[in-house]
Parts: sequence; structure tokens; C-alpha cells
Amino acid sequence: MNASSTPSSDAAVWVQGQPVQVPIGQWPKGRTPRAVLRLAGPVQAAWRVALRQAGLVVRFWCPPTGVCVQMPVALRAQPGHLSTFGFVVGGCDYTEPMCQRFAGDTGQGPAPSALPADWYDLVCFERADVPGVTQALQALGARVLASGSTKLRVQFGGPPARLRQLPGVKLVDGARLSMLLSAQALRACMGAVPTPPATWALDGAGEVIAIADTGLDSGDAQRGMHPDLAGRIRALVALPMNPSWTALASVRRDDAADRGSGHGTHVAGLACGSGAASGGKLGGLAPAAELVFLAIEQEVSMLPGAPTRLRSGYQLSGRPLDLRELYRAGAERGALLHNISWGDPTRGGYGDDCFETDLFLHRTPRALVVCAAGNDGVDADGDRHTDAGSLYSPACAKNTLAVGATEGPALGPAPRATWADLDAAGQRWQVPADRKDAISGEPDRIAPISSCGPTHDGRTKPDLCAPGINLPSTRSRASSAQGWGLANPMPHYMYLGGTSMAAPMVTGALALVRQAWRRQKRQPSGAAVKALALLACTPVRGRDGQPARPTEAGFGRLDVARALPPACRAVPGWQVQLRDSAALRIDTGGLHSVLVPLRRRSRLRAVLCWTDPPGERLINDLDLLLLDADGRALALGGAPGQGAMPDRCNPVECIDLPALPTGRYQLQVRGHNVMDGPQRYALAWGIEPAPD
Repeated sequence: MNASSTPSSDAAVWVQGQPVQVPIGQWPKGRTPRAVLRLAGPVQAAWRVALRQAGLVVRFWCPPTGVCVQMPVALRAQPGHLSTFGFVVGGCDYTEPMCQRFAGDTGQGPAPSALPADWYDLVCFERADVPGVTQALQALGARVLASGSTKLRVQFGGPPARLRQLPGVKLVDGARLSMLLSAQALRACMGAVPTPPATWALDGAGEVIAIADTGLDSGDAQRGMHPDLAGRIRALVALPMNPSWTALASVRRDDAADRGSGHGTHVAGLACGSGAASGGKLGGLAPAAELVFLAIEQEVSMLPGAPTRLRSGYQLSGRPLDLRELYRAGAERGALLHNISWGDPTRGGYGDDCFETDLFLHRTPRALVVCAAGNDGVDADGDRHTDAGSLYSPACAKNTLAVGATEGPALGPAPRATWADLDAAGQRWQVPADRKDAISGEPDRIAPISSCGPTHDGRTKPDLCAPGINLPSTRSRASSAQGWGLANPMPHYMYLGGTSMAAPMVTGALALVRQAWRRQKRQPSGAAVKALALLACTPVRGRDGQPARPTEAGFGRLDVARALPPACRAVPGWQVQLRDSAALRIDTGGLHSVLVPLRRRSRLRAVLCWTDPPGERLINDLDLLLLDADGRALALGGAPGQGAMPDRCNPVECIDLPALPTGRYQLQVRGHNVMDGPQRYALAWGIEPAPD
């Protein structure tokens, strides 16, 4: 077994994001209860059945052609019998070096964590393994600080290899810490939202948005709540401090009030504030949507001698160890849209937060998690493009909708006028033209503060962008914080900026999209809402005036109007169609087609989206093609800027042809390699007359 940083041949399969060589004819030694098997090619449904019937339990998939399995005792004794399956061509033991996501210091791993160096997050294969692993940890002298359904946070002074060798342990990596990402916008910032006909006026009514953040204004949903949010709070919950924090800090104050930065109140106002305190002028994108708010910030005092760089004050110490607890808390209260405006600076690395988010979304197909991409954008080489590799987690998960920031609109004065005001030391943006640029006024231009992809496995992130800089929104009256400055009418509003602000703009906008499609008796899945959002994107400019790179802006800036159903008549001539159903599933070798007739020369844009199973790299690989009337392939779907090569990386594929002649065409979805199938998907497409 060779776990080098890059695979040297086609014999490599990816285990926890690390390449492992499995030559043909090499077999496991049977020294561990689990093995990594290499299969003969794209995974067939019959192969999955054969593995199950032989008692081989799939623990996780190892793209592109590998699988980690629990080995029956008989096969462990004679692993060479694996060759009798025919489709199994090699294997190796699942060993301790594979039990980590971030192997060694490659210079491209996550930013250092402020948590103690002897804290580790340990993931078990399944819930039933947790009690036995806990006992084994105690025997080692490890201290269990907190636990989730399949996850433990431990303090251990010995080498992590000893933890990775415990039976039932899947992964062990250093413990990580989440942080805020802030460094209203007019509804017009997101594109025109139609009002005629009156029956189609959109305000988010009937939608529920879940936001996990610092706190919400007074912390009391019944009394003293900000007028922009009062009366539409379905639930306001203060989560207790994560038990692991008791080793570092004591709680000074713990309730749902937003007493620190006011971040959570500002985020909530952008998504669903009514604008009541401003006569409707500073309302959020979905002013009639209901809100489920989960307050995860406490005021804490660090214990004397605590081994951490963290300081006493306000910390996100109420964040559960397993992010699924947050998502479930929102979903149980009716929320299908979840907003995360904080994260972990993994620099595009796929960590536990990504896995847990992808697992929740894969198992909860109606939900969608909208995440801020991060505010670590830097242009060190002075080329006026954001340097690659600064994405936060869970934004870099496969199934999230990761949001970058463009500039905000020119809404009035704020204390920070130019980008130099946000970089006094001159270490982030060296080009004088960028430092002199106003931070808002051109919402179609990328903000240099916005974190940039790609992810470690090459996926295109962020997915899209929205205005996020210099935005006025609701101010917490429980806090003395003034953000980037107070906004009129004072003291009800303040300015803030960052991808933290861009994300709720998108979350609120997608509440309108869901509302519009519900009125057509549709209940779009999370993948469908994501596909519609990407279908509706318009171009974004870089700082040099040229198109922004896909790793900076993804598919572009969200334009709500272009994601709405035809009955809205939102964009003249633009007709959107959506194929989305629980029965719409495909396996390896499968082929689904939909007829697309064009009665005149037209632009055709189509987006295929699916919620991939959790795990590093793409597990279920689908292809999108466009065929002419004779069955000839005209275009192959892919990520922005990818070109004509098949996309083997992203769970999203797009075709965009500006001028197709009159004729009958087919959009075709093919199952190239569906390891864990069959896979549900959504397909959205739009047609409009091509310019003469």
C-alpha cells in the first residue's frame, strides 16, 4: 500500500481523499476486519448485490472503482477467494494510515486550529461502534470530551496512530473550530422579482428558513423582538455549550440574545426581515417567510492556563460536534432551507463538517444548505484575480450551495469606503487600482475578500455569487456593536459585509423560488432548487473587468427572476422547465432522455444536479449530453470553464449554447459510474430566443 500525494497509475483508489495503490492480483492479508477492494470498472448494480449476498458489508466507497468492506471471518482467513467474484481485481487491508483525511503537512491542508493540539475528532464506522470505542479510549487513558451519533472528541497525549488502530474507528484528525465570516440589500440586487400578475407576487410566505448563528436580537421571540422579525419566528432555540468546551472555558452568559457582534440578527434580516422599522425599505429577500433560529454563541471565560489561543468573550461554543444535529433541529421544525454564515478554514479540504452536511442532504432530499464561502480572498501575485484555495468548510462540501460575494449596491455612505480600508497593512491586495476601488456600487463585480476555490479534489466552488458587501440589515438591540456603521433609520440597522451576508441573500431568494414552484403544485427537491439557482446565474466580472474565473464566482451571480416557473412571466421570452421526482433515479449504464423542441433559433441552458453520497471525491458520476434529431452528441455537460472533457469531479453539470437552430433535440442523462445507487437527480433547463 502506497499513500502518496498523487496517484501514480490507474491502480489508485481514493480512501478518505488520499490515493491508495491497489494493483491487480494483490489481495488483503486479513490482518484487519476491513479491506479496500478494487473493482473491475464502473460499479454495476449486480456487483453491489453480489457483495451483500456474500456477507461483505460496504462501509464506504473509494472512487473511482474501490470500496471499503467489512470482511466475513471466512474471507479474512482466505482473502484470495475474493478473486472468485470476477469483478473484484485486487485489495488491501484497511490500515491505520488510511484513517485520516489530512495526511501530513503538505502545505495545502487546513489552517491551524485554535483548539489544543492534543484534541482529536474521532469518527466511528457506525453508531453501534461508539460504546466499544469509548471503552477502548478510556483504557488508553484518553479523555472523551464530547460525543455525537458516530463521533467523539477526545483529548489524548499519545500519537494519533494509537487512536486510529482502535477497532470500530474510521477516521481520526485534529479537532477543528468554526468561526464567523463577516469581515439590506434591496430586493433588486438579486434581479427583478415580478409583481404582475398580482397573484404571483412573491414574499416567501409558506417557506421556513433555518439559521444557526450567534443569536437573535433580544433572544425572546414573544417580547422585545426586532420589528422586522417579530411575529414570524417559528422557533428560537439557544443551544447549550458543547461539552468539550468545559475543558477550556466557563459560561458567563448563555441565552438566545445576540449580545456580541450582532452577526446573527444581521444575517436573519437579510434573509427574511420585513423592513417594518424602515417602512419596508430595508426588508430582506423573503419578508413573509418564517424563521427557525438556533443560537450557538455563548459569552465564555477562558480557564487559567487553558492550552488555546482563544480569548474570553463571545464564541460559537454552542455548535454541536456533529453538524447534523443543527440541520435536524431545523428540519424537525419545518425548514427546508438552511443558512450557514460561518465555517472552518480548511482551504478547500473536505473535513468532518463536509461529510456530515453531505450525509444529511443525501438522506434528506428536500433540503438544501446554503453556505458562505469564506472571507479569505487574497491577491498575493497582483494579477487582479483571487488566489486559489481559500474555501471554508462546510461550503466546500459536494452538496451545499456555496456562495461567494460580489460588491453590494450603492445604497449610501458607510464608514468603509475602499478596499484599502479593509486592508490597512496592504498584505491582501497589492494592486493600487484594487485598493482604491470602492467596496460597493458594482454588484456584478467579484469582491476581492471572497474566498476562492477549487476544492482539494478539483471541484468548482463557490457555486454562485450574490451581493454581500456594505449591506444594511437589522441590528441587534441587545448589542452595542455597530458593524461597519449604523444605517438609517438608526438605531435599527447597521452595515456589514462578507460572504456571511451574501449567503442569506441567496437563502432568502431561494425561498421565493420554492414559493413560486409550489404555486405550480410542485415540491422541488434540494437538488432541484440548486439546479434552478445555477440555471439562473448571470456573468460576474473580475477586478480587471474581464469575466471572473469559475473558481472565484462559480456559475455567476444569482438572478431570481430566471429561476421562476413560466407562469410568473418574470423574464420575457425565457421559459424554464424542471424535471424532478423521487422516482427519477438512474444507475450505472442507465439512460434517460427528454425531448426539447425549438421552434426558432434559441439559446438553451440546462443544469443537471444530484446530491452525491458523503465522502471525499465524486462517488456517483452522471453525465449530461445534448443530442440532435439524429442522435449525434452536440454538447457535453460540465462545470464552468471546463471545456469539452467529461466531468468526473462535480455533482453538477451544465450545458449552455447561445444559438441553436430550429429543430428537435434531446437532453440526455447517463449513469457513467453510480457506485452507491440508484441516484436521484434533478434537471432544469431554460430556452429563450437567440439574438438576431
